[in-house]
Amino acid sequence: MYLNNDLKGIELHLHLDGAIRPTTLFEIAKLRDPAHKCANVDEFMHLLRPKSPYSLGKFLESFKYVLPIVAGDKEALTRMTLECIEDCAIKSGLCYVELRFAPYCLCGPSLDPEAVVLTVLAAIKRASRVYGLEARLILCIIREMPETADAVVQLAVKYQGQGVVGIDIAGDDSLWNPEGISNEIVKAYALAERYNVHRTAHAGENSPAAAVHEAVYTLRAERIGHGYNVVHNPSLYSLVKRTNVHFEVCPSSSIVTGAVHPDSLDQHPVHQFHLDGLSYSLNTDDPLITGKWIAEELEFCTNQLGLPLGAIHQSKLHAVKAAFLDTEEERAMLLKHILT
Repeated sequence: MYLNNDLKGIELHLHLDGAIRPTTLFEIAKLRDPAHKCANVDEFMHLLRPKSPYSLGKFLESFKYVLPIVAGDKEALTRMTLECIEDCAIKSGLCYVELRFAPYCLCGPSLDPEAVVLTVLAAIKRASRVYGLEARLILCIIREMPETADAVVQLAVKYQGQGVVGIDIAGDDSLWNPEGISNEIVKAYALAERYNVHRTAHAGENSPAAAVHEAVYTLRAERIGHGYNVVHNPSLYSLVKRTNVHFEVCPSSSIVTGAVHPDSLDQHPVHQFHLDGLSYSLNTDDPLITGKWIAEELEFCTNQLGLPLGAIHQSKLHAVKAAFLDTEEERAMLLKHILT
């Protein structure tokens, strides 16, 4: 593990397709469709970014503009990955990042899901050497596409040890079914655990606390993406406090998805996570949509959320402990690097 001494940050929840440079996305859009209705990147981003009142549905709607522009295009995927790693280093000062994406959302007629994974792996390997940071991949199963769950895990198993470290379930968690998650996804997570593939899961963002229970106890997720609504169920919250589950908190996106009301920032669940000693990290989620990389995100946490600096420092230590690293030696090396 080679780490640039000037880079000290860590991020665990960053969507690759939500971290494309606006200028790059617009440029590719215009190449594909010279008659694109937006005349410039500012018009394009105004179209792309959700408007108040916010909701997860509006947030995810943005990706209906993004994905058709880059899906199935090896050159576009390579470029956006290389630029993402550069931005992680230069804009965010990250020495370690876990990027996530759904192979079945970025594939196309000439680029199958495995080729997508290989393309991104090659790009992160190339860029990581240049900037001196460690980048790992998490492959997402889309909640609305349970039929792809097994295939996603098979890819994670196949490329485990080559840069792929885990799986996730993403998509519209407001569609969470109280009767239980699909059997295909349950089986896929069990297969991942059998092969020691790490597991995180989006839950409790716009779904109820019970979705967090399902993620932890049915899917056996080690980390929860967002999970804010767990604070509204005292018995479950008490139960979760006694586990080692880690919460990937994304403060700005929690507002843009409607998970947290912008007038209630002093009641953001991250405050309770910090006060109660839960394991949590601070992340950007989708800088393309929120307009914030981690430096701006941490400023938002101190200036708008009112998180003390101690909470931000603690979040980095939690992140190191929860990172999907291959060995404890790597974890010790990463911790030493961040603290010195």
